[in-house]
Amino acid sequence: LFEQLSAIPRGKIVMLDQMAVAMNIPPRHVAYMVSQLSEAEREMVPWHRLVPSGCTFPAESKRSTRQIEQLRLLAHEGVANLLAQVIPPPFDYSTVFWADEGL
Repeated sequence: LFEQLSAIPRGKIVMLDQMAVAMNIPPRHVAYMVSQLSEAEREMVPWHRLVPSGCTFPAESKRSTRQIEQLRLLAHEGVANLLAQVIPPPFDYSTVFWADEGL
């Protein structure tokens, strides 16, 4: 996941569901992995460039602290129109079965 997130260029975003397909894992697993990043890990990788599917965030009054921080970081990078900044995931492992990687 670190490699995937680090490869997303500044000012661009990838949707969670697209990343999950590219990593060949369920979206909820990607969301869980990102939610478990420590403070130090969040400073190392641009986790904020991975956005909810459809680029939809809850209403302003219902946003979590992390969602508010994510939107602030994206705005700082110049991402105003989320849908216009979506790119495909940097790496695509969707055709690789994880157990075959070492063969």
